[in-house]
Amino acid sequence: MERNTDHVSDEARRMLFQLTGVFQSLVSGQQWSKDPTPLEPDPLDLETVANVIDRATHLLRQEPNVLFIPAPVVVVGDIHGQCCDLLQVFRRTGGSCLIEATNDDAATRNGSGESCETHKRYLMLGDYVDRGNFSCECVMFLLALKVLHPSAVHLLRGNHESRCMTATEYHDTGVNFRTECVRKLGSEAYDKLMECFDCLPVCAVVHSSMGRWFCCHGGLGPKVITIEQINQLTRYSEPPLKGALCDLLWADPLLEGVLGYKLSDKDYQEFLELDYMPNPPRGCSHLFGYAAIKPFLEVNHLMGIIRAHQCKDEGISYEYTDDRKITFTFPYITTVFSAANYCGSYGNKGAVLVFTSNRIEVVKYTSSGEVWVEGAPYVASPHVEAECVPRPLPPKPSALPQQTRSTKLWKSSLARIREGHTGEKGTQQFQAALQKDMTNEIHPGWRSVQRLGRVVGRIQLLRKQVTPPTLLLTNMSPNERRELSLPQALLGEVSRGDSHQLRVVFNSIDRNQDGFLSLTELEEFAKELSDVHTNVEEVKQLLQTMDIDKSGKVSFEEFTRYMATLALNTEDPSP
Repeated sequence: MERNTDHVSDEARRMLFQLTGVFQSLVSGQQWSKDPTPLEPDPLDLETVANVIDRATHLLRQEPNVLFIPAPVVVVGDIHGQCCDLLQVFRRTGGSCLIEATNDDAATRNGSGESCETHKRYLMLGDYVDRGNFSCECVMFLLALKVLHPSAVHLLRGNHESRCMTATEYHDTGVNFRTECVRKLGSEAYDKLMECFDCLPVCAVVHSSMGRWFCCHGGLGPKVITIEQINQLTRYSEPPLKGALCDLLWADPLLEGVLGYKLSDKDYQEFLELDYMPNPPRGCSHLFGYAAIKPFLEVNHLMGIIRAHQCKDEGISYEYTDDRKITFTFPYITTVFSAANYCGSYGNKGAVLVFTSNRIEVVKYTSSGEVWVEGAPYVASPHVEAECVPRPLPPKPSALPQQTRSTKLWKSSLARIREGHTGEKGTQQFQAALQKDMTNEIHPGWRSVQRLGRVVGRIQLLRKQVTPPTLLLTNMSPNERRELSLPQALLGEVSRGDSHQLRVVFNSIDRNQDGFLSLTELEEFAKELSDVHTNVEEVKQLLQTMDIDKSGKVSFEEFTRYMATLALNTEDPSP
């Protein structure tokens, strides 16, 4: 076993050397090429790819849901296949010794003789793949580093590390990972990588003499209460459409600027009372506000939350820095995004956070190669260290209190969000790219739910037809229905060729995970749609109609067959 491990390490080292050479040979504009052709003349060796993925998967599977990482550490946001940025992140922050290690001694020492793995650690917040043209190379680069330096390179899961998102078509705004990976490395490597992504931890706690920070890709949800509870989640699967795991990967902070104007002091205090809101731009999860953030930080003895998931014009942004009465020692929310000039159209800067034992700096860079360092806007406090000494977690609460959702400000904010207003700030180029790209940020599973809703209005028309498929299936005997196979092309009509989207929706409705949907589960799911769908009763009626034989249960086959039969008799209901 030891010899095999050494062999895989040697393979990972050679792969790292090869990929570094490839990245160095590219200019930043090539990161966004729309043609994911295999690298020439030396494509990655497929056996080496498989061995490195297997070894990395083994290492990741052993890690807990929540990693605890001491400073010094560099926190890196979204990369999205932008390999030039990925390489430069390590070189701009003192991590070259991790990349350039070619033997056992070099792998453990930097120029000063210190251990490389204690001199600098890296925490990657997810979204390594999709959009950029070199997602395969980026993820294999990171997995090779994980194999070589398991205690120095830490990888979290982002919302794009999933089967649903990697199959999303981006048309003129990027390349999906599944298409790129199958063409470059083959379908077997893609399946292995999906299993590897299932093993990625979901969050981390970075700690230094200044305190502790919670780090994840997305954010908070009503079921994300304590770090202890997060560690008890089952993460080894495709992320669901709702729940704690979904929120950790998909949630966004609620921004004051969503209303388009500066709030009065009175309205701002009301704004601080908001905890959770629907997140229509994502099609799942929540927008979380101050009333959710503050108790989460207090319960878990944290200074703030560091997350990724959203492109920022400056590469980094700080939310909830004060309550207009006092300035907080640390911003409650810091969002970091590390892909500069995202998709070749945003014009944004990239950034990473660098934690040392007693300070925090921001390294910013542009796609043209400019680099500079800024101090993070954190106020020094002589009481910080004493306030943040880790203490035993309190008894696990059943839930954090939620505020009323009937206020005028809540309704106004939700209306603006549904209209596409995000509250993001940036240049005209950044804003234009953000608006154009919004439809690509929605959960693919929610697109399937949208299709359900969009065909509701056509149900009456279907019932008036002489032999619509719905009535045809209803009039069949159980044996006849079992013998009727669902054509793959028909399923593709509904799910755009990817059954994973429908499976995510099905599993999200199937609360007891028995493989069937009861009418109670369907009704509960329909009620939950009230936050992001305007006609719940029609959706519930549609879902109940799926139970063709009125047995009280709906199988996955019935679920997909019903959607396919509707698609057969209607024009394309997709957005």
